[in-house]
Amino acid sequence: MTSAPAAAPATSGARGLKLGLAFLALIAAAIALAWYGAGSLRPQASPTGLEFREIKAGSGDPIAPADAAMLDYVLTIDDGTVMDSSESHGGAQPFSADQVFPGFAEAMGRMSEGGEYRFSMPPKLVWGDNPAPQGFPEGSNLTFDVRVKKVVRGGAAMMQQMQQQQQQAQPSQPPQP
Repeated sequence: MTSAPAAAPATSGARGLKLGLAFLALIAAAIALAWYGAGSLRPQASPTGLEFREIKAGSGDPIAPADAAMLDYVLTIDDGTVMDSSESHGGAQPFSADQVFPGFAEAMGRMSEGGEYRFSMPPKLVWGDNPAPQGFPEGSNLTFDVRVKKVVRGGAAMMQQMQQQQQQAQPSQPPQP
């Protein structure tokens, strides 16, 4: 009797073990790649509670506090109800960081021209310690889907000046009795 038949089962078992380990390594690599790839789907959470996600990268520097930006946006609450949109105001709207609530200003500082973003914030970043306005459920987070159409560097001062001119041009109302 030769020793070859006795060695065959040991070789076959070792080959099966190697094949099984290779299969497990392949599964682990696939899970790691899926987790890494899903990173762009997971929002980045800031210490303030803002959850920010870049959908499509913009170009250029992020929007600075002194800048103005034309934004297309849709605002929803936790249950998916649309509360406001730029479309309801005739299209892209001008914004500057000094004229929006703190959570929106924080998000603007992460956006660049041509980019698309989604961010959510708790009520405290929107209303502060004040109650939510009528129509907004108490405690509901606000979620914005935003597309940055154009960034005007230094445009915040121009926006303030235009608003002051508009206010001065409006006739004053007689006092109410």
